[in-house]
Amino acid sequence: MKDSGRYCQYTLSAIALFLLGTTVLQAQDTPIARTEYGHPDLQGYWTNPFQTPLERPVFLGEKRSYTVAEAQALIERAIAMDMERQAPLDPDRSAPEAGGRVNNQADGNFEVMPTELAEVNGEIRTSLVIDPANGRIPRRPEGDDIHLNWREQGNSRFAGPEGLTPLDRCLNPGAQLPLIYIFGGVGHEEGNPAGDNPVRNIQIVQNKAYVVMLAEYFSLVRIIRIDSEFRPETGNKWMGDSIGYYENNSLVVHTRNFRPEQSIAPLRSSEAFEVREVFTRTSDNEILFQFTITDPNNYTQPWTAEIPLQRMEDGLLLYEYACHEGNYAIPSMLRAARMEEAGLL
Repeated sequence: MKDSGRYCQYTLSAIALFLLGTTVLQAQDTPIARTEYGHPDLQGYWTNPFQTPLERPVFLGEKRSYTVAEAQALIERAIAMDMERQAPLDPDRSAPEAGGRVNNQADGNFEVMPTELAEVNGEIRTSLVIDPANGRIPRRPEGDDIHLNWREQGNSRFAGPEGLTPLDRCLNPGAQLPLIYIFGGVGHEEGNPAGDNPVRNIQIVQNKAYVVMLAEYFSLVRIIRIDSEFRPETGNKWMGDSIGYYENNSLVVHTRNFRPEQSIAPLRSSEAFEVREVFTRTSDNEILFQFTITDPNNYTQPWTAEIPLQRMEDGLLLYEYACHEGNYAIPSMLRAARMEEAGLL
């Protein structure tokens, strides 16, 4: 009975998603709430609750949207996968293969798996990337002027702390900005990502001169200066240097001067990496978040993605995300590497 109720809940959610396309344009005609300073009010708790992948599955080519029937089939498959994921493990299962990798999938099984699909202006999107037309990140070919960071320049991962990612070191989630990269996935060709649920959640607070965004993942606080200028003299920063301005119902943000350690294989960045974001209130409970990434050292052209963010349900808040493993795990890993080099292991 519990599973049946869960299925009905997901089905009703899917129906609501399909109906959303007929109401988005009407919602845009509704007066948008504004702050006491006349700016579009973006404040509150927001999430990306969709299974839609960042990049489009290759076999879909330039197919930008699903039909209602195709979307329903993907939602039903995701629901079935989620039920299987949450089912009790087989107590008689065999031991892991010798030498195999044991990961923290058990932790992931406690995350919320998205089942809905992102819909923008009546289109049920096949990917969050909309430009280029194939929905793929236009990466330069390997070896074609790619700017590698320290850990990618032939150095051993355990040669020093620089060889480990910012995520390994508990410094930040690893990507350049919250929301622009979704980690993980379930390995299906059509791209249902399980993802790490805290990655998807943010809180926005505004006053006259600043917009502050708190990302649940790693409890990152991002401060955006309104009507300001870049300050390269302050050096590169985690999450870069962000300045913004308001335009009609939107907040437009430009960010540059990222730390080089934030370049990761799925989303490389160099000193030329720049992000332009647009947060547009489309209704009381939705923000259309669009971002464009430019880095000619790593991408053959600028590329753009769109994510319809939904307001989190009343009563839901962000949790503090504390990461402390790096306090002792990294020294232990580096010490073990030195012992191995010395033939002591």
